[in-house]
Amino acid sequence: MTAARVLVTGAGGFVGRHLVEALLHRGCAVTAVDQQFDSTLVQVWQTASGQQLVYTEADAGTLPDQAVDYVIHAAAITAAPDELAQTPEANLRANLDPALAALEWAQRNGARRVVLLSSSAVFRETTPGPVDETAPTSPRGLYAVAKQTLESLVETLREEYGRDVVAVRLSNIYGTGELWRPSRPRVSLVARLVRQAVETGGITVYRSSEGRDWTFAPDVGEAIYHLLLPPRLNHALYNVASGQVLTPLDIAAAIQAVLPDVRIELREGDEPGIPPLTRRGYLSSQRLHAETGFAGWTPLAAGIRQVVDWQCKLEMTA
Repeated sequence: MTAARVLVTGAGGFVGRHLVEALLHRGCAVTAVDQQFDSTLVQVWQTASGQQLVYTEADAGTLPDQAVDYVIHAAAITAAPDELAQTPEANLRANLDPALAALEWAQRNGARRVVLLSSSAVFRETTPGPVDETAPTSPRGLYAVAKQTLESLVETLREEYGRDVVAVRLSNIYGTGELWRPSRPRVSLVARLVRQAVETGGITVYRSSEGRDWTFAPDVGEAIYHLLLPPRLNHALYNVASGQVLTPLDIAAAIQAVLPDVRIELREGDEPGIPPLTRRGYLSSQRLHAETGFAGWTPLAAGIRQVVDWQCKLEMTA
């Protein structure tokens, strides 16, 4: 049986690298595209993937033509305009233009399906409880506006132009390999707490910080792989999220379970420099499960153990 050929943009980023690894694990032939790859990551991929992986340093607008079955557009910029010395307009284009180029490239090269990654950032606020794909969006901020625009574009391309395209909306993601990049200058709360625990032996959390829904990054790759399998998908948008709502204290306790000597300091109030949470609901993946059967979400304890082990190895080699 011929391996499915998948091109992944933003493959050197945090989510992108886990997409690539999940696809390789499933036997796909992957073309990984990024403007710049970390040399350590490339070395790991070359050792593990054999002939199934080709990596290309390029952007979505300069890809060489090749036959593919699927395109997954994971490239994104979460940095604000001032962090990249951009105007707001340039910052918005930096997220929209590569997506448009990837869509045109996929159409020109005969891809069966295109998957664009979106985010729960499209919601400025939600009510408590499960949030499905029919909930009205309320984006604020350039990244959120770009993601909401792409979700609407996907629906238009499907309904008016017959394209097999789909948007995948992600919740908060954590996992191994989460590092600072110019395009992604802020790492997740999980990454910050694990690093604090490993480096200092203590974790500081704030009592008033509310829970957010967290998904282990490798599960995103598995879920998206399952969205490539059906001959036809019934919807333009799928939530990909575990539904595990966790407070900072829950995360700290999971880290302490792996590193028993770590001290947890609980402080009053909100964490300085972190905006208060307004999206109080959590993404429901019922639509994903109903159409693909996927329900392979990693429990927090298992995911945190892997992140702690990875951070410890990183500290030893630093």
